[in-house]
Formats: sequence, structure tokens, C-alpha cells
Amino acid sequence: MKKLVIFFLISLLLLTMISCAEGASNSPDNYNVPQSFDLGKNYYTVEGSPDLNANIIGTNEFDRDQTATLNINVMNKGKLLGFKNDKTPYDADEIYAAQTEMKLESNIVDATNVVASLSTDPNSPIEVKSVSQEIGSVKSGENSIAPAKFDIKIDKKAKAGEYNLYLNLSYDYQKNVQISDANAVAQTYDANRWYGMMNQNLTLKVKVNDQADFEIVNTTGSLSPGGENMIDITIKNTGEEEARNVKAIINPADPLSTTDSAAFLSNIAPGGTAVAKIKVKADSEAVPKEYGIDTILKYETPEGDIKYTDILQAPVEIKEAGFFEKIFGWI
Repeated sequence: MKKLVIFFLISLLLLTMISCAEGASNSPDNYNVPQSFDLGKNYYTVEGSPDLNANIIGTNEFDRDQTATLNINVMNKGKLLGFKNDKTPYDADEIYAAQTEMKLESNIVDATNVVASLSTDPNSPIEVKSVSQEIGSVKSGENSIAPAKFDIKIDKKAKAGEYNLYLNLSYDYQKNVQISDANAVAQTYDANRWYGMMNQNLTLKVKVNDQADFEIVNTTGSLSPGGENMIDITIKNTGEEEARNVKAIINPADPLSTTDSAAFLSNIAPGGTAVAKIKVKADSEAVPKEYGIDTILKYETPEGDIKYTDILQAPVEIKEAGFFEKIFGWI
């Protein structure tokens, strides 16, 4: 009966400790308690835990429609906060056990089996392309051996500004140590370890740069098969930055052709427009319908860097030839 009461009290004590620990801020989610762990032989209780931080190595500034690899360094700033004596050693073996336990207890601040994952807000224009990664162990006062690498994609319509990335770090850490079968003369012992699991969520910032961006907002002018006409292509700067010395490079495909392969548009301010005037000819065998003229813009940033846009499509309609056009070839 007495043994049953003692067993019940020890079980209740364990459940109480686990319950209290789980209610603490940033505490382990669950514990693995070895059956051989005997709290009655524990000499010290140590206060402290790992404390992981992270930063992006290199730039955190990117352009719209850019794919990039983030290198994220993880560092451990965990500190020992103190020791509490739970049991007084009486003989040489116990003193040796207590000294060994104190030495091993300091590992409470080390994070092991660290797994990193990266996510964004639901409506973020940034997409994380990489899955969770294992980055090994990070001892207190040290950085991860290698950075965690995550590929991200910036949406082509992303607005300039700062966006949040959420780094989740889950890991194991040594919660407690108990020494048994210590032999001070032989300097031998057995160590039982009590491990916990912890999650930390960190916020990192990524910036989408101000930049010029373009779209074709209007095309005027039409063609008939075999005819030639001046086509006006209206281009708008939908970005946040001025585009300087803008040049429209025109590359129509069959059945369209042009002798004007480029049009100079000067500067286009954010929200401003410019018109590229291009003389275009339609093949006499062209089928009446709408065609697209490939247009690429070459421009300078305010810093003087030369950039090119992706291909923009300027719609141009070839209409059925009228009566006089069929007879005389007029447009």
C-alpha cells in the first residue's frame, strides 16, 4: 500500500510539472520522459532555454517578377538563468554525480534537430517555393553551420513596399539531466536526459523596390490586306519610378511588317503615358482579324541602369478591304 501511494505521488508530481511547463510562454509543446528518470536523484534544476534569432544574409530588396534565393542565418542567444539545488550530495560518488550533472545541465540552452519553414501572409505577392529544411543543431552563442535557403517568387503585379515573411523554427532541447551509477574513482556514470520540444516564430522583412512598370493601354489605327498605315501605341508607366530615355522596340510578325523598328519616347513619369508611332504594313494575303505587335521597352532607371521589359502585345486589327481598296489597292 505504501509503495502504491509513493508511486501515485510521483506520478502526480510529474503531471503537474509538465502541465505548468506547457502553459509557459514559448515553452515546449511536449516532452519525452524516460521511464528510468527518477526525480528523487536529481541534484539540480536549471533555469534557461535556447533562444533562436534569424536574419537574412545579403540584400532583402527585390524587384517585381523576380525569383530569388534567401539565405537565412539562425543564431542561438540562449542563456543560463540559474541553478537550483534539489538534493545535497553526501559521499564521493554523489559529489561526483552532482558535479557531472551540473556540467551536463548547461546544455539546456542548446537547440538540436532544428527544422525551419517559411511562410507569408495569405494575400502576399511573395510566394515561398521551398519546403521545410533541417539545419542541424545550434549551440548557445553560435550560428547555424549553414544558412537555411528558401526560394521565393515576387509577383509581377506586386506593389512596392515591405512584406512579412514568417520563419517557424521547431527544435528539441535538453530539459533536464539525471546521473546514476556514478563512480568517483573510476570516473564513470550513466546519464538520463529529459528532452522538450519548442517552437519559435520570427518575422523577417522583404522589400519590393520602387520601379517603372508598363502596359499598353490603347492602340489606334487599322490596316487592310496589302495596306500600310500609321499605328499609334499608347504606353503607360504603371510603376512607382520614372523611366528615362524610353525606347520602344517593335517586332511585328507575319503577316505584319515595318520599316520603323524603334520609336523614342523620352521620359515617362509614374502614371504618365507616351505614344509610339509606327508605320506598319499588312501582307496582301493577310486574313482579316486582330494581330499582336511584339513591343519591348528599353529604358534607364534614375540611377542610370539600363533595363528591358518583357514583351508587351499591342493589338492591331486587319479589316476586310473595302470596294475601292479591292479595285485600286487604296487604304
